[in-house]
Amino acid sequence: MKKYFSPYTYVFIISFLYFVLLYLSSFIKGYGYFIDEFYYIACANNPAAGYVDHPPLAPLILALYKSVFGDSVYALRLLPSLASAATVFMAGVLAKESGGGKTAAAAASFCVMASPVFPVFGGFFSMNVFEPLLCAFVFLYLIRMIRDNEPRMWLRLGVLFGVLMMNKHTAGLCILFLVVSLLLTPQRKLLFNRYFIYCVIIAAVIFLPNVIWQARNGFPSLEFYSANVSGKNVAVPYTEFIMMQILSYGPFAFLVAAAGFYALVFRNKNYRALAYIFILTFLFFLLTKNSRFDRTAFSYIAVIPAGAVWLTDLIKRKRAVWVYPVAGAAMLAYSCILVPVFIPYFNYEKSAALTSFLGLNTEIERGNKPVLAQTLADRIGWEEKADIVGQVFSKLTEDEKKRTLVAGTNYGMAGALELYGKKYGFGDIVVCGHNNYYLWSREKLRGDILIQLSDTASFHGLEESFGSVEKTNLIFDNPYCTPHERNLTV
Repeated sequence: MKKYFSPYTYVFIISFLYFVLLYLSSFIKGYGYFIDEFYYIACANNPAAGYVDHPPLAPLILALYKSVFGDSVYALRLLPSLASAATVFMAGVLAKESGGGKTAAAAASFCVMASPVFPVFGGFFSMNVFEPLLCAFVFLYLIRMIRDNEPRMWLRLGVLFGVLMMNKHTAGLCILFLVVSLLLTPQRKLLFNRYFIYCVIIAAVIFLPNVIWQARNGFPSLEFYSANVSGKNVAVPYTEFIMMQILSYGPFAFLVAAAGFYALVFRNKNYRALAYIFILTFLFFLLTKNSRFDRTAFSYIAVIPAGAVWLTDLIKRKRAVWVYPVAGAAMLAYSCILVPVFIPYFNYEKSAALTSFLGLNTEIERGNKPVLAQTLADRIGWEEKADIVGQVFSKLTEDEKKRTLVAGTNYGMAGALELYGKKYGFGDIVVCGHNNYYLWSREKLRGDILIQLSDTASFHGLEESFGSVEKTNLIFDNPYCTPHERNLTV
């Protein structure tokens, strides 16, 4: 054990400290579950081979996990914190595998730790936190396959490709760009053997259950992704996309990534495919004007380790060891300023003031521009919303309760009503038309009374479907929530 960990001692320390700091954010008062976490809990409660908006791996992991540890916010956040810390650790492993020493490995892990995107991933449970970690293992076996000229590594990559696709459909871009990148290098010869065919077969078999589920349900994910592109995500100009990348990953981590790209293309040419994976990913999201800065995260794992190796060698040759404390302090300072914008370390007022001071655009999705970043705004007020629904439900007679459904206007609302509604007795009668709730809700439709939590003006639309509509005087509002989660009534 000592022999194995000795090259990674500093990497382990960095990863452990990162885990502790990240996990502690779950204990800050005033913030609860993130909106997506309610939906993942609901998916875990309804295990299947697929869902409308994502493959089944993350919900299945959560289903197994919460059967042992429960689904409290503290239990839930342990998994993403560990996965994100493991990604930090793997960055150091990749640097070592690429020919770097202890310093390069520590520098690579430090860069990922101090890059704001990765702590944001690790701040709540979702499939997104697992993608960089899985891709880090993909790059590890790609490096070993190239270094040792060992095509049998395709067998391990086949398993990883299948697992990646079962975690996130858009991870197919990583797989596609990896193959294309190999074709653009002399290592293309590694593609033309039986092991690559085995890789394709293994990945296809692992991914097959989701394909079958999609076919049986009319391929709803295709419609979901199409709707996201056309109506949900904000299109950004090229210059804004580049600036978002620099600011989101941090200027220093971005420079290390750029250095890694340079080193792989012009210095350590054997692993040039990793550089091509990065640039193909970057160009794809640049040209599609995608506002989701996090979509490129996996590609940074491909080049940051190489950048750390080249830069530490350069610093050693120049005898400029002063660079380490100066660059490290600057990276930490940047991270300490930006990360609290997205992760709950401060109260609402201080977080809003910091967001305003930095002039950050909080509009990731069209129509949603809260005063806090959405990763904070969507953690506020869920239990209070369920409580005002519970007040109304509790006043119904027993006969009326048997004829009643409770409706949420989106999957987060529905998930919160299910989770917090248990104490009022309506957790199992929640319906919703959003994403997979549409499929689940069809089996629940009954009765003639509906309780719906929605904005104060939307009841006019309900009048077209119901004989009578009664608007209560119960109001939920919090200026720090996202706009569509404000001014709600029952």
